[in-house]
Amino acid sequence: MQKETETFGVPCLWRTTTNRLPLLGLVCSLTLAVNSLAAADAPPEVSTAASNGLPVFLAKVPPAARPLYGFALDADFSQASLGAPLLLHTIKPSALASNQANGTVSSVVSETPLWFFPVMMGTEVKAMLVVDRQDNEWRAVSLGYAPLAAEWNQVLSQWPAAKGFHPRLVAVFQAAQFYFTVPEVGDRNLTPLLGPGNTGLSAKTLPPAPAQDSSRYSILGNCSDELDTLKTRLKRADLKAGGQF
Repeated sequence: MQKETETFGVPCLWRTTTNRLPLLGLVCSLTLAVNSLAAADAPPEVSTAASNGLPVFLAKVPPAARPLYGFALDADFSQASLGAPLLLHTIKPSALASNQANGTVSSVVSETPLWFFPVMMGTEVKAMLVVDRQDNEWRAVSLGYAPLAAEWNQVLSQWPAAKGFHPRLVAVFQAAQFYFTVPEVGDRNLTPLLGPGNTGLSAKTLPPAPAQDSSRYSILGNCSDELDTLKTRLKRADLKAGGQF
């Protein structure tokens, strides 16, 4: 069964038995240490779960709400396919606060158990399908993230696999912020997606496809600078909550 909710302020369909993604920022034990961000292929069972889950979730999208999930009102879901999977990474506040942060992405990033599969209509990413491991079984658990999908189109256009690039997706849950990094360019690039505080953009506020310009991602962010900005944001958020970063 599925339920409709919001994650990062974005409409998503979830299996009723899980909503792990919003909790990952609170449960740090769910992350695994990783020393590099080399491109990773999803295990066959993960890809199978995504293939089986996609038509189930698409059937649950209310026709009138298709634009909120990234699709045209008249979209032919029989033409939907899955793009190259992304193993989601995260940056834990504990990594930022420790001495391990040395200006490199690999020093602060950890893997999560989640795989994001771009949902394609033709050559365009329209949404993201999330696969997670539950009760020792891989399952598709969520469909949505239309604003993220729109931005990922621009990232892939600027840094295509055809030219040897494999951008990786990074989420900082406490800051409600997505980033990407391009390992082939080095270990010191980290670039925010959607802009600070804009991860909750609804599909209606996104510019039409012709107005989107992938060149804004041609210049990659500096990891040290982005981490300093992130520390400040997290510190402010923690102080407002009465905690201590």
